[in-house]
Amino acid sequence: MIYSWHNEHWNRLVEQADRLPHALLLAGPQGGGKMDFARALAARLLCETAGGTAEACGKCPSCTWFSAGNHPDFRLIEPGSDELDGADDDTEPTTQKKKSEQIRINQIRALDDFLGIGTHRQGARIILIQPAEAMNQATANALLKMLEEPSSSTLFILITNNKRRLLPTILSRCQTLNFPKPSVSQALAWLRESRTPHAEDLLAHAGGMPLAAIGEAVNWERLDGFYRDLAQLELAGPVTIAGRWESWLKENKDGEASIDRRTLVIWMQKWVFDLVIMKLCGLAVFHAHKLQEVRAAAGRASITALIDCYNELLRIKAVSQHPLNPRLFLEDMLSRYARAALSGR
Repeated sequence: MIYSWHNEHWNRLVEQADRLPHALLLAGPQGGGKMDFARALAARLLCETAGGTAEACGKCPSCTWFSAGNHPDFRLIEPGSDELDGADDDTEPTTQKKKSEQIRINQIRALDDFLGIGTHRQGARIILIQPAEAMNQATANALLKMLEEPSSSTLFILITNNKRRLLPTILSRCQTLNFPKPSVSQALAWLRESRTPHAEDLLAHAGGMPLAAIGEAVNWERLDGFYRDLAQLELAGPVTIAGRWESWLKENKDGEASIDRRTLVIWMQKWVFDLVIMKLCGLAVFHAHKLQEVRAAAGRASITALIDCYNELLRIKAVSQHPLNPRLFLEDMLSRYARAALSGR
């Protein structure tokens, strides 16, 4: 799917489809649709009938295979599940495999066989890697060897939310396409076409990234409750509020948690960030719809304590996905915020 704010990149790449570089790096903040763009580009390059700047036809054999996720000339490399070490093949695992947060070196090495044979449809061969910053140094070095000696008709598409985390040698072998966040008018128009409620508020809270705003729409009621709890923190206390937030973590949707501890830490980071900005500049970045509340909360806190709290939240976020007791985790985070929030009295 191509969004209106991607049209310039799309037209330029598709018009030069027969002379693209061997590696593209799509770089920009998360929530702008880079992955959708990359998949649309891969489908278009593999399509057997599309012409001009049109997207893939969606009907030819190549498009059918791509939609089904089994195109023989396409590979998607992303963090996957780690195998249980030492498990026998005929033994059922007693615990669920843990989803790895890294792209492993064996995933890159497995591409050797894929690159060592000709293409099945006598066309392009595409390898999509996302997020590229999930590669550790050993994995990146393994990829680097492939980028230095690219196979014919092969295109690597790397996606990154933070290109500063990539090795300079990887960056130097890719043509970088920067995907800045769309204009507010473009993002709002798309959100309204998608019938997203509270579009302006969600877009602000998502830092101007429309797909991130869509992702947060499902948690609007919890987000609104989050603000109410912060306003009542002094009266209710961290322990009571932590209990309420823990209940959110236990609520499931389609078998998966719709909100997790990391999300709550990020919400708190955004809130504290806006308190700091309010103290410094009289503005709110993520909470323009809560300007009165931000101003009141900032007035009760000292700038030094808020900055210290924000730095503490960075450390808390780093361990948010560890198997910690959720109630104690939330109580600790709220207690730290409470000390900062009332530090100016």
